[in-house]
Amino acid sequence: MITATKITRILFLQIAVIFCVVINSNAQEANSPAIVSYIETYAELAIKEMTRTGVPASIKIAQGILETDAGRSDLVQRSNNHFGIKCKSSWTGEKVYHNDDAEGECFRKYNSANDSYIDHSDYLKSQPRYAFLFNYEINDYNSWAWGLKKAGYATNPIYAQTIIKYIEKYNLNTLNKITNDNEETSLLDYIGSLKNGTVFVVEPKAEEVKSTHSKKKNKDARNSKKKYKIYIVKKGESLYSIAKKYKVSVDSIKDLNSLRSDELQIGKKLKITK
Repeated sequence: MITATKITRILFLQIAVIFCVVINSNAQEANSPAIVSYIETYAELAIKEMTRTGVPASIKIAQGILETDAGRSDLVQRSNNHFGIKCKSSWTGEKVYHNDDAEGECFRKYNSANDSYIDHSDYLKSQPRYAFLFNYEINDYNSWAWGLKKAGYATNPIYAQTIIKYIEKYNLNTLNKITNDNEETSLLDYIGSLKNGTVFVVEPKAEEVKSTHSKKKNKDARNSKKKYKIYIVKKGESLYSIAKKYKVSVDSIKDLNSLRSDELQIGKKLKITK
């Protein structure tokens, strides 16, 4: 027979478990100070490289976070190598040796992080196997991330997924919209948003509003001719999982449904291009 005391104990344990789950969930949602610091330190450099070569700043920063453990890895400390680029036969600069896929592999050593960021851009631009990446839209981070994996950039089986996770969690595509002439103010605001946990959106310039409105009208006209499927969000689904299921980009779903956040509610109806 279950007594009132036993029932009370069971209820207490259930409440305790729920409380722990909520605490853990909130801890997972909090932005990592180390990652925020990495973004703050190198975002401007990534934007400049994007302007110079077309490599998305969001992809570059996400790769840097992953490859260096947000600037804390032994390799980056010894070599300023932010992207895990190995020596290759063409490398004539300094070298360091580090255990990676095999023991004592040769990695490029740079005088500064700036040199590493520049070499990473030049490496992607100069290698034929990465050429197809530059056909993707600069904000299409899903295609860029999976494309890097497809081209053999890394052997990590979840390399693309991790890149995507960082971009979505830290709203890194915002960096792609910050141009050289307004980067100081926008970067300060964006970094501030990461530190206080809010979402930062780059506002268009006054002279761009008319042009943007015109483009939107044309875009709406094009969209009106497209056929859509209505999809109802289920428990545990994310924009990424839905985009992957229907082989479209996350940005296309957000754009089509006028979403400003990556958060989804169960039961929400989404338009998906057929």
